[in-house]
Amino acid sequence: MSRFASPLRYPGGKGGLAPYLAALLELNDLTGCVYYEPYAGGAGAALNLLTRDAVSRVHINDADPRVAAMWRAMLNQTDRFVERINEVPLNIDEWRHQRAVCAAAFGDDFSIGFSAFYMNRCNRSGVLKGAGPIGGLAQDGKWRLDVRFNREELSSRIRLLGRLRDRIVVSERDAVDFLKSELPAGRARARAFVYADPPYVIKGRSLYLNAYRPQDHAVLAGYLSRQNVLPWLVSYDDAPLIRTLYADHQLESLPIRYTLNEKRYAHELLIAPHRLYLPVSGRSVYGARLNSTTAGLHP
Repeated sequence: MSRFASPLRYPGGKGGLAPYLAALLELNDLTGCVYYEPYAGGAGAALNLLTRDAVSRVHINDADPRVAAMWRAMLNQTDRFVERINEVPLNIDEWRHQRAVCAAAFGDDFSIGFSAFYMNRCNRSGVLKGAGPIGGLAQDGKWRLDVRFNREELSSRIRLLGRLRDRIVVSERDAVDFLKSELPAGRARARAFVYADPPYVIKGRSLYLNAYRPQDHAVLAGYLSRQNVLPWLVSYDDAPLIRTLYADHQLESLPIRYTLNEKRYAHELLIAPHRLYLPVSGRSVYGARLNSTTAGLHP
């Protein structure tokens, strides 16, 4: 199946990582496992793996109530969500209204979730926190706020999402609490797979409503490091703190292409326990040119 594009725009979104993750699952005899993502955001990787049948079911979690409400609304009120997409005005007055609803985060899943969706599609770089509308308040920029709000395309993506609802579980918890409560116990944990993409260390506070402190990163690292059978992979911006916290694990430094504010190359780490085999590619994982039959293996 062709790549399924998430209905959300997300800074550093990992939908393009799906071919790498699919290769990793195949190399480790995990194809068809249950997938857990504690920092869902746009859930691009999860949705791509699900539509490829690389995983049987996905559990996505986001501690931000706005993001969690957005996912619940899209999955549980699909027709209503699509109808609203096709009717909502795309102008600064409506943007101000939706921003107020999103900021207050008060109301039912649909109103909160749709306001967050509107902000995500109409704000610069899709950032919910502190970002202005595409084109500025005067709408005199090169682009207008509707440039990323293709009603037909977004409706199509969300209808597909609705058809997958029986294979998607949404949670709204702290990431480690989510893993503790949702992962199976004992040896069954060996047939689960966790992919974690935590908030950036270096620019996290400017991007996320739920940014992490150093001790939060340490709690996640400690929890994952204590797992004896659980297969897991973590992606991070390449920061000294992260190299220290995960010094006993495999660390791969890979160039990732970003489009947040300006096109640039930055380095991001992929981290995994030594018991997990990692595909090796001569290109960035976003190049997706992976051949699992000839890929090198990291022990």
